[in-house]
Amino acid sequence: MNSSIICLIIAFVFAIVILAQEEWRVPDPPENVRCKTNGDSATLWWDPPASVNEILVRGYTVSYGIGTPSQKVIIEGANTNAFTINGLKPNTTYVFVLTAYNEAVGEDSEKVLLTATTEAKKSSNRIFKLHPPTNIRGKALSPSEIEIRWTDPNLNYENMVEPRFRKRIYIRLLRRKAKHHSCIYLRYGIHKSTIFEKISSRSQQIAISGLQPGAEYEIAVKVVMSDGLESAWSIRELINTPTEDSALRSFQLNTTCNFEFSMCGFESALDAPLKWIRIHPAANEQRLSRHMDGGDYYMVLQSSPSNDDRYGRLLSKFYYYKNGSSICINMKIFVPQNSYGVFTVSIFAENGDMFAHNQILFIAYLEKIQKEHWQTISLDVKSPGKFKLIIEVRKKEDKDFSVALDDINVFSGSCAIEKNAVPRLLAQYLGKS
Repeated sequence: MNSSIICLIIAFVFAIVILAQEEWRVPDPPENVRCKTNGDSATLWWDPPASVNEILVRGYTVSYGIGTPSQKVIIEGANTNAFTINGLKPNTTYVFVLTAYNEAVGEDSEKVLLTATTEAKKSSNRIFKLHPPTNIRGKALSPSEIEIRWTDPNLNYENMVEPRFRKRIYIRLLRRKAKHHSCIYLRYGIHKSTIFEKISSRSQQIAISGLQPGAEYEIAVKVVMSDGLESAWSIRELINTPTEDSALRSFQLNTTCNFEFSMCGFESALDAPLKWIRIHPAANEQRLSRHMDGGDYYMVLQSSPSNDDRYGRLLSKFYYYKNGSSICINMKIFVPQNSYGVFTVSIFAENGDMFAHNQILFIAYLEKIQKEHWQTISLDVKSPGKFKLIIEVRKKEDKDFSVALDDINVFSGSCAIEKNAVPRLLAQYLGKS
C-alpha cells in the first residue's frame, strides 16, 4: 500500500468523524479550567467539553481584563487546551472568561469565569543592579548640625532603569546613644552605638540637626528605588561635631543657604501667625523670577486676609563666631508689586530674651524697596558670640504683602560692595556702630 492510498484512508476516516459531529447548536463550555500566573503573564488550561465528539467545537475564545474582560483572543482548534497571556501588570487581579465556539446560531458556549492575581514583580529579575553611593563626605555646620553629601553612581546608567523605577530615596546611617525611633529609612547615631535614628532624602545632600556636640558620628548611605529595590550600604564615613566651647573659641564657619536641598536649620517661628514656606517658582502664583546667582527654591512669606495675622518670623540655627569679631550677613530679597509692610533683620545672643532684647540690624518699608527685582541686603556686624538670626515682616494697617528671600550667607570679615544692594536712602542699616 503506497503512501497516497494511506493519505486517502486517513482523510476518509477524518471526514466520517466530522460528519458524526453535529453543529445544530453551540458547544458546551470547556471543563476543568485552571489558571497559573507569574509577574507579567497568566496561563489558562482546560479540558474540551464532554460532548466534543457529538457537538462540533471549532475553537475557543479567551477574554480578559482588569475588572471587566475587555480584551478577546480567538483560538482555533478543538484540541487546543492551553493559552498564555503576556504583558500583564504585576500584583494585579484579572478577570478571565473562556468559551468554546462553532458556527451554530449564537456561536459561543456558556462562559466560564475565573479571577487570578499576578505576582509582585521580583527585583532580582531585573538586569539592573543598584550600586551603593560613593564619595561620602560630611562637615560640621555647628556643634549640633552636620551636612552630608554623596554621589549616586547609578545616575550614569539611567538608560538601564525602567522610567517608573527612577525615583530614588537616599538613606544615611549614623549611630548614636539616643531614644530609638521605629521609622523605616535613615538610621543615625553615635559611632559604635547600637541604637539608631532613621530619616530619608530624595536629593544627594542633607543637613542633620539635633546632634550631640563633641561626638563622633558614623555615616553610610544606600539607595532605595520606589519599588523597594535597594543597593548595599556605602563605605562608612566618620565625622566629629565640635564641642560648644571649641566652637565659641575657634569654630569660624562660613555658611551659605540657597534652600535648594533643605531649610539649612531655618524655621518659621511657631508663635507667629504667618508662616514662611520653602517653595519652587512653579508652585508660586506670584511666579517670582529667579535671580542671577540663585536656583529654583526660595523662602516666601505672604499676608492673609485676617487682620489678626499681623506678622511672620524666620529663625536661623545658632551661629558661632568669636565675640566682637567682624562678620557679614547678606541675603537676597524680592518684593512684588502692591506690597506694604515693615521688613526687619535682627540678631539675639543665646542668653538674651529672644524678642525683647534683640539687636536690630536692618529695617525698611516694603513699599519703598524696588519691586519685581532681586536685591541684596548686606550687613556688617560685630558678633555677639553665639547668636541666631531673626527675619520678620509685619503687616502695615490692613494692606497685603508678599516677600521672597534666598541665598542667606553668614561669614567672617566685611561685606563686599553689592551693585544690587537695597539703597541706604530707603532703609536703615544699623548693624555696626
